[in-house]
Amino acid sequence: MVVALPGDPPVINSTITTDISSSNISGQVYSTIVRLDRDGKVLPYLAKSWDISPDGLTYTFHLYEGIKWHDGTPFTAEDVAWSLWNVNKKYNGPASGLLAPVESITAPDADTVVFKLKYPSPPLLRGLAYFNSSTIVPKHLFDNGQDPRNNPANLKPVGTGPFVFKEYKKGSHIILEKNPNFHLEGLPHLDRLVFQIIPNEGARSIALEKGDIDFIPYYAMPLGETETLRKNKELVVTFAKRMIAGEYMAFLNTREGPLAKKEVRQALYYALNRPDMLEKAGFGYGKISAGPVSSEQPIFYTEDVRKYGYDPALANKMLDEAGYPRGADGKRFKLRVSFDLKEGPMNDVARLMRVNFAAVGVDLEIMGMDSGAWRDTAFKDWNFDITMGSFSTGPDPAVGVERIYVCRNIERLMARNASGYCNPQLDEIFDKASREGDEAKRVALYREVQKILVEDAPHWWLWDRYYPIAFNARLEGLLDDPTGYGAFDVVYWKN
Repeated sequence: MVVALPGDPPVINSTITTDISSSNISGQVYSTIVRLDRDGKVLPYLAKSWDISPDGLTYTFHLYEGIKWHDGTPFTAEDVAWSLWNVNKKYNGPASGLLAPVESITAPDADTVVFKLKYPSPPLLRGLAYFNSSTIVPKHLFDNGQDPRNNPANLKPVGTGPFVFKEYKKGSHIILEKNPNFHLEGLPHLDRLVFQIIPNEGARSIALEKGDIDFIPYYAMPLGETETLRKNKELVVTFAKRMIAGEYMAFLNTREGPLAKKEVRQALYYALNRPDMLEKAGFGYGKISAGPVSSEQPIFYTEDVRKYGYDPALANKMLDEAGYPRGADGKRFKLRVSFDLKEGPMNDVARLMRVNFAAVGVDLEIMGMDSGAWRDTAFKDWNFDITMGSFSTGPDPAVGVERIYVCRNIERLMARNASGYCNPQLDEIFDKASREGDEAKRVALYREVQKILVEDAPHWWLWDRYYPIAFNARLEGLLDDPTGYGAFDVVYWKN
């Protein structure tokens, strides 16, 4: 099966990044301790079974025996405990929230992993199925005293998963081959996976129609070609079910300058014509965001928050009142917006944003970058005014939402709190919600979170994503994974 990629992945290791394509490729080479079926039920993966203590404070996972890493080294419980605690928790945004309730992860023997929790955590078990938070990497290759972000294995991965890494030619392709020693009997069905790098959106569409590629995943889907592809009877065009619930959003640097002032952030939010952005940049595949929780998470989502409809007159008035009047040239101040060029709609969003801001006297410099430069500039150097991309708010707010707003996560790491926004009152509510066992009370607390964040506007939430995908109609199994990252081990060709 040949899968389209929109560009080179920065690494093939989702313990140190939340890049979507990296997570998808990682999901073929590496494994998690559990996985989800298409309805979200937790299934065995590296762990064949597990027990949860009555008080919800101890999780004991029993691993399959005899699993080996692709280089032949025996896989053990120590790999799980070390990887989650020393790499995922330290360097991965979603993992920092998922593992916050965990006091320790130990390996009492080679086939047993024990999680001790400080307080019960309802999202933990399901969260351990996500490759963007819970990938298990080999201790024998990463426990060398060096920063895991610089490990050569990040581009030559050695996993336990259904496919073995064979080759990566930058700008061209990544080749994976069937793992003959995969521990789940009868899987994978495919003999070979090729991830074909095709930066041009139109070229991806043509390649699928010609049969040069077989699958365009949601992160590579050319939205403007969706309806054309739908007319081809040899293809399936549908929506991927993703419990991780992505939103296009803009992080605002709240440390200094005009955006340090809440009223300016609010005013410019009113200046954004988000319906126009969704229609022109997103081709209508989504819903205007109400706030920091996607409408694709109906349990926690609420629209009972401050509304930011398109209102340039109000934006002008608020900017005047905030102490930023127009100068003689009609300008108030200048801002910069950065984004990853691989994130297709963001280029059009930036152009529309520049027009919206010009109407209220604000100049906008557009700074599209390659993936590596964008990550470093925004999340390592904090050298931005506005930076945009797609970020998950699921599978639970304790995992997807909390990580990018709490004070403790103002760290120079990908998908942490790059905005520098810190509200101790909000942190307390997040903490209560993550510990609360009563779902109705959790919902109430997270709705309070949404009200506070939408009022303070440290981000602008653009739209909740829908995820069109397209693939050869002879392929089966592509819709079986609700995470959007999982292994293609269950995918097969129909005769």
